[in-house]
Amino acid sequence: MARKKSRKREKTASGMSPQKASMVQTIGAIVAGLLAVKLATYLVTTMWRLITRENPPQIDEDVPPLKKAAWIGLIGAATGAARQAARDFVKPPTGGPA
Repeated sequence: MARKKSRKREKTASGMSPQKASMVQTIGAIVAGLLAVKLATYLVTTMWRLITRENPPQIDEDVPPLKKAAWIGLIGAATGAARQAARDFVKPPTGGPA
């Protein structure tokens, strides 16, 4: 006769069991993430234009590699952080470390 494995239940900081996110929360998190990325891209592009007085470098444009690397790093960090913050606001993390 096989024994059932006992599954340890995870607890939140308050001692309650975490609840699984609903479908509405999941879809809301996706939409909020998309809007946050659009807004972050717009803001970073506008700030780049105001500070440098030129358009952001394009992939096929002949610009110094350091400028292109700075742009890619800046836009990547801003959009990634905005998406994650919006997602966590709508759909809070439920488990421990990934």
